Amino acid sequence: ACCKMGHIGPCRLVGKNADEEAMGLCGARMDVVVARNFLRMVAGGAAAHSDHARELVKTLLAVARGETDTFQIKDKGKLLSVAMAMEIDHPVITELRGENRTTEGDFDLMPWEIAGVSDEQIREIAEKVALTHLAQYGQQEGELVYLKRAPKGTYDRWVKHNLRPRGVDREIVEAMHRTTMGADQDAKSIMDHVLRVGLVDGWGGCLVASDIADILFGTPKPRQVKAGLAVLKNAEVNIIVHGHEPLLAGALVDTYNDPEIVAYAKSKGADGVNLAGMCCTANEILTRNGIPAAGSFLEQELAIMSGIV
Repeated sequence: ACCKMGHIGPCRLVGKNADEEAMGLCGARMDVVVARNFLRMVAGGAAAHSDHARELVKTLLAVARGETDTFQIKDKGKLLSVAMAMEIDHPVITELRGENRTTEGDFDLMPWEIAGVSDEQIREIAEKVALTHLAQYGQQEGELVYLKRAPKGTYDRWVKHNLRPRGVDREIVEAMHRTTMGADQDAKSIMDHVLRVGLVDGWGGCLVASDIADILFGTPKPRQVKAGLAVLKNAEVNIIVHGHEPLLAGALVDTYNDPEIVAYAKSKGADGVNLAGMCCTANEILTRNGIPAAGSFLEQELAIMSGIV
């Protein structure tokens, strides 16, 4: 194993009996070094996923406040369901929840329940949802609001083992602190924080991002589409959405067939504009909008080599 946490190092723990005998300059043995390296990897992933969610939440806030017309709330039912799960303080949410309406996961609302909520109320609820999520990043005490959406048995185990994250940024910062030379030297303690930061990733990052993306772009559903590089068209301008950025992808889906854009493409000799997906965002626009997937991460260079993208 190799540890690069200290400025005197790096320390390489090698040899036949390295597991039992090798030690870094700070006194860290193999299990501590491996745990430190693993926690920093998990912290990096949690930072990426939670920051991805943060941008979506900020976009929802901008939509709620009328600060952008690029995006809209396309799934009001999902917004209301999320607000109910978060127990957002709003008369509409209080009425929808009632006294006995509980769930582990999403609430299933009837069409007439959704239709009875005005656009102004939708904006008010969206603002409260966004502000509540944003507060989770800098929160220093308590727990992430989404944790209660887990099955009760799972949640109870988190409580028992003191694994509930207090706040998104709080736990990621502590991960960096624990793994610095001279800080946490107990592998079990470090691995406990791996689990805590993992919960940040899942319940403070990935699930938040998925929910907000559903609200802004519509909830995915099964679709039958073509897939593979054959979806590219020789006579059209081919645009491939790549990576994991649903905001840009959503904007492209709404605009690529704009008459002005198509007319410009035709003025340059093309028959039109063709939009396809590649990698993670391909799944976003496929399941939400029926846009075909040109391939996976492994085929990205092939798409460029085709010469028609």
